[in-house]
Amino acid sequence: MRLVAWIFTLVLLAAGLLILALGRLYPEARFGLFGLGPYPLWAWLALAFVLGLVAVFVWLPALHLKAAAERRRLARELAEARRALAEYKKAHPEEVPRIPDREPEGEAGA
Repeated sequence: MRLVAWIFTLVLLAAGLLILALGRLYPEARFGLFGLGPYPLWAWLALAFVLGLVAVFVWLPALHLKAAAERRRLARELAEARRALAEYKKAHPEEVPRIPDREPEGEAGA
């Protein structure tokens, strides 16, 4: 998880530096959209980046909730399988073969 955090941080810094560099190198670059006045290109890029961050921070909790539900489902299945195995062991006890010339392990020191 630390690797993901570092990659996220580096991408965040790289995008921020790119937006700042575009603002410094091409301050006259403007872009208008649907009747909105011409705004600087770096402002549009910053807006797109922030909207992407908002989408990620909405998606991550949803992903976490889905993973938690799957984990609970798997835990229920495992508990059910363990119960079934315990019932099977009770219904079919193992027979331990007895060798006549050897003592059972519990009676060795008696």
